[in-house]
Amino acid sequence: MYKLYARPGSGSFIVEAIMAEAGVPLEIQDVERLPGRIPPDYLVKLNPLGQIPTLILPNGEVMTETAAITIYLCDLYPKAELAPAADSPLRAAYLRWLLYMATTIYMSDLRAIYCERYTDDPNGVEAVKSSALKQRNRQWDILEAELGDKPYLLGGKFSVLDIYAVMLAGWNRDSREFLAKRPTLRALYERVRARPKLTPVFKRNTMDALT
Repeated sequence: MYKLYARPGSGSFIVEAIMAEAGVPLEIQDVERLPGRIPPDYLVKLNPLGQIPTLILPNGEVMTETAAITIYLCDLYPKAELAPAADSPLRAAYLRWLLYMATTIYMSDLRAIYCERYTDDPNGVEAVKSSALKQRNRQWDILEAELGDKPYLLGGKFSVLDIYAVMLAGWNRDSREFLAKRPTLRALYERVRARPKLTPVFKRNTMDALT
């Protein structure tokens, strides 16, 4: 069985969602928050960065990095139809937008939420946060333009891209206001949240009442 080191409302949400859609059993261990945001020793032994999600595969191998886990699991369980096959015309767009979210919006979120980690100058914290918020807004504008009036990011076909997008949207500390200003993204959020297999995942991650 897979074992996921998780924390509600974190990047482990995407792993929970994939496994729920695929119908794959998953043991979840929530990782406690220690003073000073220091990761517990047992997590550092598995993942030197002490980051979540950390996924233990059935053979005991450790996987880290949210985007890598996402690609791996979606390809491993193709019957869930969460990602286009390697020879699909949609594969390039899928990889493009998944990595876009993982390397741009995700990182801007981290700089905005944990701005003190990105400067050694106590007086520079607010500047880091301000810059991150400006970049994040532009990055969301680009993704929302890609969504346009389509029901899903890949058009008429639901995919893990849509789960990833709503996870990131839910990380905004002003998520209700954020989604209110972005109606097409809010509509996507509602579509994804309404999927029967994902409803309990949203609830466990306290993301079921953001809109």
